[in-house]
Amino acid sequence: MKKRLVSSILTLSMVAIAMTGCGSSDSGKTETTTAAVTDNGGSESSAAKEEPAGDAQVVTFWYNNTGDEAKIYEDAIAAYNASQSKYKVEGLSVTDGQKMIVAMSSNEAPDVIKHGNQTVIQYAMNGLVEPLESYVKAENFDLSIYSDQAVNANRVDGDLYALPLDAYTIQMYYNKTLLKEAGYTEPPKTMEEMYEMAVKATKADGNGNIDVLGYPLFPYASARQELIYGFGGRWWDEDSNLTPDNQGILDSLNMNVKFREEFGGKALDSFIGTANTNRYTEQDMFFQGKQLFRLDGSWLPTMMANFNSTVDYGITLVPGTEAHPEYRGVSRFETDSIAITSMSSNKDGAWDFTKWLCSAEGAKIINLGTGNLPAIKFLYDDPEILAVPGFAEFIDALKEEKGVQYPQMSDYDEYMNLVNSALDTVYSGKMTPEDAMRSLKEQSAGLE
Repeated sequence: MKKRLVSSILTLSMVAIAMTGCGSSDSGKTETTTAAVTDNGGSESSAAKEEPAGDAQVVTFWYNNTGDEAKIYEDAIAAYNASQSKYKVEGLSVTDGQKMIVAMSSNEAPDVIKHGNQTVIQYAMNGLVEPLESYVKAENFDLSIYSDQAVNANRVDGDLYALPLDAYTIQMYYNKTLLKEAGYTEPPKTMEEMYEMAVKATKADGNGNIDVLGYPLFPYASARQELIYGFGGRWWDEDSNLTPDNQGILDSLNMNVKFREEFGGKALDSFIGTANTNRYTEQDMFFQGKQLFRLDGSWLPTMMANFNSTVDYGITLVPGTEAHPEYRGVSRFETDSIAITSMSSNKDGAWDFTKWLCSAEGAKIINLGTGNLPAIKFLYDDPEILAVPGFAEFIDALKEEKGVQYPQMSDYDEYMNLVNSALDTVYSGKMTPEDAMRSLKEQSAGLE
């Protein structure tokens, strides 16, 4: 697929740069930590780059975390600063995406940024972050400390643009009590087994209202991704060509439709709507014992403990299919990533901090503090990492190296809007999966 270098959001931001004189004005709200001081409407990075006491060179680091997580990043910064005297990193929490883009395109750019790998890829496609190959080769830096999928998640056309800090994937939770009541002692290994269990476990009242949901239709993103990946379906191929009509997608959607016909689309939509409203609260449907299966992330056990949920749960790999058991464990895969900006005024210092933060020492501070999975393979066996509830099972999934990564395309957001609209027509019964995906292929033909 031919790739445009500038996505629509970046194009709008470039217009903003021209209109604001390279980022001199502040039109958005930015959250900050005590690591930097701002005036009303002034530039955070200007304050952050004030010379420190002594001879240490300043390195500015912008991250998009707030609250308690921002404190974790400040703790990591303090540890790095204490480990050496050549550089002094000054951190700043910046959550305004356009503000970051404007700054990165000017002489007010931070030296180092932290963002999700998909965002970093967009920055790389627009020339806003520095390729790291020269740094890696100059020091013979060992990229093999990371999982292959974590490194590949930060490449564009073969070039590395960031180091992975942590990892993100989804797997299957199951309610052991509900599973036993349905007559099973082990979670499903295939989608066919999952469907059979889901039908037996789903409970409705006399009016047809769903009280317990067996099939993992919620959260929405997992029904659009992991349920489809388990059938071998992909919305795009490895070269970012769009493939909305492949057989795996159709097989997954037809199973989804079959379940909806069994229990009623309106009743299921009502349950899912309530579940979405209460997601990650004390009234979360899985926390309350009203979901048999839940496709979600590694943070769920900690949330359940915080809300005093008494559900007896287990964690297992996303099912494959009877025909393709090798699809078991396939899930989306992302990283939080650390990149050096192209306009950095201290690239040597930026690299020194980047490699430290993404080392076992720095990454472990972030992994334990934020509850994110490690991208460094050495930390897979770290006792403190494994002590975090749910991490052992999710690390087993990471070891499978079956992550599906996002495409390198400028029109990704537009494509996903079309995908969601097509899925709505399927779920509402307006179109068959085959017709909806055929239409989606036609609608998305011009996207890049």
